[in-house]
Amino acid sequence: MATVTIAPWPFAFSAQTMKTNQTLKVVGTNAHRVDAVEKVSGKAIYTSDIQLPGMAHARILRSPVAHARLVKVDASKAKEFPGVIATLTRDDIQGFNYKYGATYKDQSIVAVDKVRYVGDPVAAVLADTPDIAEQALELIEVEYDELPKVTNIEEATAPGAIQVHEGDVARAELRGSTYGAPDRFNGTNICYYLTFGREAADKGFALAEHIFEDTFRFQKVQHYSLEAHNNIASYDGEKLTVWASCQDPFTLRDHLSGIFGLPLSRIRIIVPYVGGGYGGKLYVKAEPISAALTWMTRRPVKLQLSVNESFKTVTRHPARVTVKTGVTKDGKLIARECQIYMDTGAYADAGPRVTQKAGYRSLGPYNIPYAKVEAYGVYTNTVPAGAFRGFGALQVTWAYESQMDMIADRLGLDPLDFRLRNLLKKGDLYTKGDTPVDCDMSEGLLKVADRIQWRQPSDRPNRAKGISCCIKDGGGTYKVAGATVKMSSDGSVVLLIGTVELGQGARTALSQVAAEELSMPLEQITVAQLDTDVTPYDISTSASSSMVVMGTAVLRAAQDAKKQLLQCAAKILKQKADDLKLHNGHVVLGERPALSFGKVIVDFFGSKAGEIIAQGLYKDKRSPKAVLGSTATFWEVGWGGVEVEVDPDTGVVSLLNYVSVCDTGKAINPEQCVGQDEGAVMFGVGHTLMEEMIYEDGQLLNGNMVDYRVPTFQDVPAQLHTILIENGNGPGPFGSKGIGEGGLLPVASAIANAVSRAVGVRILDLPLTPPKIWRAIQAKN
Repeated sequence: MATVTIAPWPFAFSAQTMKTNQTLKVVGTNAHRVDAVEKVSGKAIYTSDIQLPGMAHARILRSPVAHARLVKVDASKAKEFPGVIATLTRDDIQGFNYKYGATYKDQSIVAVDKVRYVGDPVAAVLADTPDIAEQALELIEVEYDELPKVTNIEEATAPGAIQVHEGDVARAELRGSTYGAPDRFNGTNICYYLTFGREAADKGFALAEHIFEDTFRFQKVQHYSLEAHNNIASYDGEKLTVWASCQDPFTLRDHLSGIFGLPLSRIRIIVPYVGGGYGGKLYVKAEPISAALTWMTRRPVKLQLSVNESFKTVTRHPARVTVKTGVTKDGKLIARECQIYMDTGAYADAGPRVTQKAGYRSLGPYNIPYAKVEAYGVYTNTVPAGAFRGFGALQVTWAYESQMDMIADRLGLDPLDFRLRNLLKKGDLYTKGDTPVDCDMSEGLLKVADRIQWRQPSDRPNRAKGISCCIKDGGGTYKVAGATVKMSSDGSVVLLIGTVELGQGARTALSQVAAEELSMPLEQITVAQLDTDVTPYDISTSASSSMVVMGTAVLRAAQDAKKQLLQCAAKILKQKADDLKLHNGHVVLGERPALSFGKVIVDFFGSKAGEIIAQGLYKDKRSPKAVLGSTATFWEVGWGGVEVEVDPDTGVVSLLNYVSVCDTGKAINPEQCVGQDEGAVMFGVGHTLMEEMIYEDGQLLNGNMVDYRVPTFQDVPAQLHTILIENGNGPGPFGSKGIGEGGLLPVASAIANAVSRAVGVRILDLPLTPPKIWRAIQAKN
């Protein structure tokens, strides 16, 4: 094993790698990012940088109350304000199909009948300048008839609770799955329900010699991308063009088509660079407001949200997870029941899908023969919760891996040995009909244990170590993606892909895949700007799917280009294509002089007048036998180990050493893989130790970057290591797998397990803030 030092920080960053293929030239190297120069020089164009002739600026009037009927919305005074071009209220959207949503069409462009959370858009103003628009908002007269509100899971599920959305439970079909809830939930705030299991759980508990039941809570947190949500819309009477900071332009196009009744060919979504997304820029956000305003005025509309407004746009799901586990006296897991409640906020957004995934992932990486899971998606009068890095896995991994240590402690077992005794093995089925587990769970856990020296006790008081082992089905549910390789007459390549560059380095890694397959220098490949008019379809940039899903499409497109290029060369050279090879941008035949790719194309077409256009497609498999209707693309695993020191006088937790093990299959760009994994760890540190959106009487108290704290470099562990496992057994190009979320999964439980071992207190609700830990220590003493 080789250790590669990534950066000379005071804390140690390192990656251990195992080479799987010595013949690769571009794949497996730490190639420089293809967008690096643009970004560090300030030349990179983001949506907020775009200026269009005649562009006007929109601002949104948001509800100050959590739940109320709209009695009156009068924008007449605002319309008369100098510099105002138009206003948008419920009266202006009646000609549109104004309802939309990622799963259920439960959200409208602006509020129509009532508002459902503090921050719900009520109206909008379009003006010559942002300042004028802000001033005009104050002239809009709104009368609210306040209603009782439900702001958490307990209130929303209490008998007789007021409904956030009146009427029967919504239902939807999406990507081969049905979303909804049984009729018995009509008249309640339950918007989604999933149940599944293995063998009958009751039988398993009857065989168990010990039964433990614990309830855990996960708090509401925000994505906080450096770039807040923003978009620009322009409609000329024929075509609607939207420049959007989003992760799924094709899905956005579908929704806008439904709202405005335009065919997809008359809607164009362009995605410049995106300054972070983490799931918060999936599905429809504020784009219908700017699209409606440009439809009404034929003026280009820029809608730039503030960071505070992003806090009122989307969050991660708070959750309550109850785990009941039965074990034998020798420490074998035998039965488990999970009851999961996910707070999806005022609108469903991706909530039903997130709840589904949370339920499906709640059994963890363990062989538990008897099991039953119930997962509920719940409406509340709070900010809508949607997709967020981990997509439901964070809430349940926090619960089951905390309980694993609690059970080990109650039984007097070593937490590492207890896990090793129960882990699924490679080739085992997580559930019937799904993809077999594709990695060695014990291998990664033992690497973590070895690196943090698990068997060696910490050498100072109030210091201890913790471990965690988590799994999620990776790649999303039923993904479809296409890629195009265009080789010009000089032999250079333009890659057209629907994967959004969010900062994760997808353009670089996917370019490496194409360069490797075409045996050409990476510098000869560029990636076109994402534009739905010309870019092949991709469902979304999500679920750690880019390398496996889009990577496979790119590989197939490159293989198609290679085949066409060799056929062209064969006709020129009057040889069989099978006798020709590609090497370093040339076609090679034995000892004869090599022909550059450009020479081949020019000679074949007779001038610089032609190009090779190749395509590749990826499509997941549907399966009626799979619980989710489609098999897992791959399994994404997270192993984590940590050593902490807790100050009993303050409750402050210091992270002395954190080790993450990441199963990459094959690291296309090892340095970028390490960066992705370390970034995931720091996301986990945030919601573990500090991040929480705090509500009081329906009002968000800390929806800003002064009162809401995210991790900084001061919060990075003193030592941070990522170990890459490269066994070449992934379904992606060259044996790769998707990464990006796995490193996030074990952080909270590993730290909580270490804190418990250090000072003897067990916290069941995140975050592990110093006051919370201090109070627990005082209560114990």
